[in-house]
Amino acid sequence: MNCESCGMPMEGPGDHAPRHPDSTWCRLCSRPDGTLQDFDERFERMVQWQTQRAGQSRAEAEEATRAHMRSMPAWRDHPGLAS
Repeated sequence: MNCESCGMPMEGPGDHAPRHPDSTWCRLCSRPDGTLQDFDERFERMVQWQTQRAGQSRAEAEEATRAHMRSMPAWRDHPGLAS
């Protein structure tokens, strides 16, 4: 199973949202209470990860993150991703 927010593989209960071993999002995309982070917080964290992982500029990372998030069930219909 992969996280419906970021796509990370979730291989065991510890990979899922805290206190929600059957959740569809991972521990990195959730708040300490197990709820999904809001769009702006998740977007910013994913952009930061993209700049570090791929060495992209901020603008390139934002574009790549938007494209990726459009493919994720948790975000695909979010107004923040409208083209």
